[in-house]
Amino acid sequence: MKITSHPFSELPFTKLFRDYANNQNDILNFFESSPFDEELLDKRVIQLEFKGNRSRLADQLKAFNSELEAPDETLENIEKFRDDQTLAVVTGQQLTLYGGPLFTIYKVLTTIILANKWEKKYKKKFIPVFWLADEDHDFEEIATVGIPSDEGTNELTLSAEPGDKRVSEIHLDEALNELKDKIKTELGSTDFSDDLWSMLDSCYSADETVRTSFAKLLFSLFGKYGIVLAGSNSDSIKMIVNSTIIKCIDKREEIFQQLTDTSDKLIEAGYHGQVKVQQSNLFWIDDNGKRVKLNYDSGRWIAEGNGNTSWTNEELKSVAKNNPNRLSPNVFLRPLIQDTFLPTFAYVGGPGEIAYYAQMKSLYSIFEKTMPVIMPRFSATIIESGIERILEKLSFSTAEYHNRIEELETKYIQSTDSPDIKSLFAEWKRKVEDITSEMKPMVAEIDPTLENTAGKASATYYTELDKLKGKIYRSLKQQEKTQLNRISKIKNNLFPNGNLQEREVAFIYFMNKYGLTVWDDIFDSFEQEMPNNHKLIYL
Repeated sequence: MKITSHPFSELPFTKLFRDYANNQNDILNFFESSPFDEELLDKRVIQLEFKGNRSRLADQLKAFNSELEAPDETLENIEKFRDDQTLAVVTGQQLTLYGGPLFTIYKVLTTIILANKWEKKYKKKFIPVFWLADEDHDFEEIATVGIPSDEGTNELTLSAEPGDKRVSEIHLDEALNELKDKIKTELGSTDFSDDLWSMLDSCYSADETVRTSFAKLLFSLFGKYGIVLAGSNSDSIKMIVNSTIIKCIDKREEIFQQLTDTSDKLIEAGYHGQVKVQQSNLFWIDDNGKRVKLNYDSGRWIAEGNGNTSWTNEELKSVAKNNPNRLSPNVFLRPLIQDTFLPTFAYVGGPGEIAYYAQMKSLYSIFEKTMPVIMPRFSATIIESGIERILEKLSFSTAEYHNRIEELETKYIQSTDSPDIKSLFAEWKRKVEDITSEMKPMVAEIDPTLENTAGKASATYYTELDKLKGKIYRSLKQQEKTQLNRISKIKNNLFPNGNLQEREVAFIYFMNKYGLTVWDDIFDSFEQEMPNNHKLIYL
């Protein structure tokens, strides 16, 4: 396995993320520290102060993880949180079916590698933690599995009607078997298929919820590294963090203003606001388990479309104090709950998460906290041997395959030994223009009213020339069909659906082809790397 690096600037990442990864001050001003400034990291280790009860934290994590059948390595790491010096390196995401896209793997690998690196450097315990996004209710976002195809990916979706419950609570039921059969067919059978499906079936079944299935998969893959799971869809954990929820109610107006001001400053600095700022950062869980948006209007909190149920500040604070799991955080409040519960040294996020953290710096001060170090996750493209072989036969750089297929084909045709079609037709049109310029005065002498008509005749000729040029390009494309097919194959492999591979392709695709240990091999290769540029992984 070979790893090479590629600059983010040549790939389809936002300006905000590219500048952040490149340590540009314009964006770093929206964070507490640079992720790659060793001196600032050294200070952060010393300054970080966790105000929570560590024994209570360890007890809750033990109960939470034991329920999810955590391995011994995880339970041993949980016990380390009782030590005042232990810190957490956290990542997290939605609870995707069968693990989701490749970036899931890259997030976990980054978190474990950084925890190991900082533990050696600072002689403290750093524990990798995966925060399960068990409060989300957008089922459509987690229910699709992308399997590579000749056109990009085939999107296979679970056919279920979950309503608006928190996704973590949904039972998979028999619809899972239908999805499983489709995935099996798309993946095909290999020497590793039996092992893969034995593992997946032990995690995902009709009896499991989305949360328990996803958790078991993470433990199957990374339990030996001591990964610890956490989440906020828990009565007991919500009781620990309910002070943060209460403050979110008390400080609603200040939170709204600070988020608005910061978002405006981001835009003024040439960046974008990832998340729309709203008056409320809370959801209500109704009696049927439905997660509905809480709006704020005229001094009352109103459950959207829920029978006009509403509360005053004091009434909602009473709920937060006595029954906090009836309240659920949005994307801005979730990190604050997470950092109330855990001694978070760093959060490992993708480009979208880094973008919404850029809106949040002032929010942390309202909650009397300091934003953790926000580390980019590893970003990577896997290049299989078959793709590497045909890559070598073409002159495009890896990044160029993100361009539209039509642009790639035209550029290739123009680079071959075929006639320079563009120049040929440009010369042809120039000669037509010269002749037209010469003949128009003669026409005008005969009949001045026909001079413009003579000009239009040449314009019509230009149109026909353009049509002919298109036909010649198509003819050359047919003659170069083998190479053009290779271009299409490479593009669909590296940038399926025009997007980064890591966001589109289910990671189980590579396990089916290369075995269950493929991520361990990549882990070993990544250990000496840093996530400050895009990686090309040659399998």
